[in-house]
Amino acid sequence: MQVNFVTRHIEITDRFRQYVSEKIAKISQLNGDRALELDVTVSRHHGGKGLVGGDRVELTLIGPGPVIRAESDGEDKYAAFDLAFGRLLEQLRRDHDKHKVHRGGAHHQKSLHEASADGFRGLDIEPASIEVLDEVEHQLKRDEWIRDEQAS
Repeated sequence: MQVNFVTRHIEITDRFRQYVSEKIAKISQLNGDRALELDVTVSRHHGGKGLVGGDRVELTLIGPGPVIRAESDGEDKYAAFDLAFGRLLEQLRRDHDKHKVHRGGAHHQKSLHEASADGFRGLDIEPASIEVLDEVEHQLKRDEWIRDEQAS
């Protein structure tokens, strides 16, 4: 995954870059190799009248599917990064959990194609016999004939 740093009114040290690199390993655990790029924007806000304000960190995770963003303010860039990173991980967890099947063990939902490929054996469904199908067709025709007679 490529990591891009953008700064506004602040310098980024190698220590901060290393800190970010260590933290983003968790993204690979939740998102696999789907994440292509992480944009880290760090800016310092001035409080006005010459006062120095806090730092702001914005994280943008780019990959297939929707772009995931998180941002946070903090007294320093490390605290702001930790808050924003926690929010980004929470969004990734929710997305991961949304696609997870919550029914015991290693079960997964079978598609209709998978179920029909093995003749519905895993679902305890038996196909109806020809005699039963003929009887149902006969009853449907008889019911239709009775409705037609009652209508006229």
